[in-house]
Parts: sequence; structure tokens; C-alpha cells
Amino acid sequence: MSDKKVVTLDNANTALHEQRKKRANRRLITYLSIFFFLILLVVYFQSPLSHVRNIQVAGEQYVQAEEIEKASNVKKGTSIWNVDMTQAEERVREFSEIENVNIQRSLPATIAIEVEEYPRIAYVKNGDEYLPVLRNGKTLQNAARASVPGDAPVLSGFSSIEILEEFSAELGEVGEGILNRISEIHHVPDDEDPLRLLMYMNDGLQVESTIRNFSDHMTPYPVVAKEIDPEAAGVLHMKMTPYFEAFEEEAEMSDEGLEETVEEGAGEVEEGNAEEE
Repeated sequence: MSDKKVVTLDNANTALHEQRKKRANRRLITYLSIFFFLILLVVYFQSPLSHVRNIQVAGEQYVQAEEIEKASNVKKGTSIWNVDMTQAEERVREFSEIENVNIQRSLPATIAIEVEEYPRIAYVKNGDEYLPVLRNGKTLQNAARASVPGDAPVLSGFSSIEILEEFSAELGEVGEGILNRISEIHHVPDDEDPLRLLMYMNDGLQVESTIRNFSDHMTPYPVVAKEIDPEAAGVLHMKMTPYFEAFEEEAEMSDEGLEETVEEGAGEVEEGNAEEE
């Protein structure tokens, strides 16, 4: 006798009926889930649940969060879907301290404002205080420091806003490795170069350069500085072709010392001759 399992017609019909019933139940559950989800959406959109309840500001340092929130013109109680993100970003970007801004909806009822401010690249002295200067040339009057800053160079002689903006952009391109070596930067124009700069470095060197293409001129500074004798008195010119120029006073003093030595020697000879006579 064969060991094959025999399935009767009634059993086959019962199994088929169960499968159809399960599929029908799954479809019903799916339809009901979609239906209730749509109901919840309608309730959410039509109720205060979708109104803005929180406004979060992140990334600010120099501009107050309250000022950013006010400038965005996003009002609490407004439907989160009625907020015009593009216009809100444009209004916040009007702050001269802010370089980029990104505004997003964070469900269920939060507007997230993330700003990126221009980095601080220098300071200018104002009386007994030091005002931060941003990469776009903006000087922050409300963020003064009372002590001498050591985290960025101090600028002097930049009386023109246009020149300060141009140089700030150049200084912003200089890497931190070089920027941290600079203590003071003086704008000292002359007839040959109205954009002439004189810098005092933390390693004791005195450097002369120019505003135009400043970041390119200063790129080789770490390598060039290693070749300069720290005891030598002079100016390191960082322009198209870097070179070191010794102070003329030092050379003049050497010549004067040589002349004095010669005169002293001559005097001693004359005295010796007088004694012999």
C-alpha cells in the first residue's frame, strides 16, 4: 500500500477557505489602518496640534537667539505648514554676522533654525578694548574684550572699510597654522604700495607683505621662517619672492664701530710715537 498522504476534497476546500479568509482579514486591517491614519492627518492639520509651539535656534555666537527668532518672523501659533522657509531664511541671512542659515520643520510642532556665522579672524583695538573682526570685515561693537587677545592677530591702521573687508577675506584664507603665528598686523601704506603691511610674529620675526594676494604670499612662511636666524635683526619680505633684509641701522652701527676702532688704534700709535720721542 502507498505511503502518500491522501487529501480529500473537503479538506482542500477548507484550507482554501482559510487562506482566503486570512487574506481578507489582512486587507481589512490594511484598509482600516490607512483610514485611521488619514483621520489622524486630518485631525492634525485642522487642530492646534500642527501649530508652531517651539522655535529652536542653534549655531549662534554673536547674534542673540531672540534676535534671530524675531528676524525669521516665524510666529508661535501659526500652522507649521504655513511657514515660508525660503523667506524666513532670507530674513535671517540679512544679519551681517551670519553666512549661512538652514530652517527646517521638526514634527510635530517645532521650527529649527540653524545658523553659521562668519568666523572671527582678528581684532581691532578700540580704546582699552579689542573688537572682534569677522571674515567678511564686520567689526563687532557688542563683543569687545578687555584683555589683549591671544587667539588671533590685532589689526592696526585699517581706516578704510573697503581695505579692511578686502584684507579680512584674504586673512580668512590663511590657515590656522600661519594665523596663530601672527601677533600684530599694521597697515602702513607708502608711495610704492598703498596696501603695504607690516607684521610682528609670535616667533620674533618682523614681516612685510601686502594685502593683495596676502594668503598666497604667506603660504610658504613656515618653511622660510626656519631658514632665518632668530638673532638676526631685519625684515622678512613675504611677497612674490620671499627674502630677508637686514636692518640698515645694524650695518651703519657696524661701520661706525669699525671707524671708532680704527681711530682708537691710530690714537694709540700716535701716543706710542710720542713716548718714544
